[in-house]
Amino acid sequence: MVATVIKKISMAVASSAIVALAAGGVAQAAIIVPNELEATEGNVNNGWPFSLDFQGRYQQIFDADEFASLSEPQLISQIAFRPDSDSLNNGTAFSSTLSSIVINLSTTRSTPNNFSNTFADNVGVDNITVFTGALSLSSANQGPVSGPKNFDIVINLQNPFLYDPTKGNLLLDVKNFAGGNTTQFDAIQSFNRDSVERQLSFDPNSATAISQFQDGIGLVTKFTFKSEVPPVPEPSTALGTLVISVWGLGALLKRK
Repeated sequence: MVATVIKKISMAVASSAIVALAAGGVAQAAIIVPNELEATEGNVNNGWPFSLDFQGRYQQIFDADEFASLSEPQLISQIAFRPDSDSLNNGTAFSSTLSSIVINLSTTRSTPNNFSNTFADNVGVDNITVFTGALSLSSANQGPVSGPKNFDIVINLQNPFLYDPTKGNLLLDVKNFAGGNTTQFDAIQSFNRDSVERQLSFDPNSATAISQFQDGIGLVTKFTFKSEVPPVPEPSTALGTLVISVWGLGALLKRK
């Protein structure tokens, strides 16, 4: 009887340890902005700041309301885009390296409807550089012919950014110093400017943007967040817990 009980408990404890070890690491969630375009093609395309041999500075604001599903501040660990898909087939498969890119993220008080064309005015106090250096991008241009394509133009951030949408909107700030060509990205143009807005300059060191490019256009963007999961025991620790648990149970049953 005792041996049977111990065997069953041993198997249960071992199974729990395996599940805990398999679950170790991070839990990830993703949000697509604008939310309504998760499974819908945008109405325009945009190659800047990663294509069309763009050299300059590009800022895009994402409205905090688009991140309402976040229950708490979370780390943005990855940004992704998708190729455009329209009647002209502007989106194509590609593999390219942009030799000199700097990407910053910050929480901004500016909004898509109130975007200062002075770049510095939009940068938040929590501004950090999330990527710098040569940026390799690629896409297989896979997905329905009529779109939307897959979010496979991926930027893994070197430094994750902790974003709290209750503190303000999200600012993407890109400096491209050497140009390069990738493909046309899926984008949205809304003259109400409710969820996204861009501005840019063709000089990466310029202090101000060209006002005509505050035109309600923004890249459709996928943000991947990671939440730290409490560390799980090392295999040796889990095994030790298993042995102690079984030994304790056996001792208890023997006393009875």
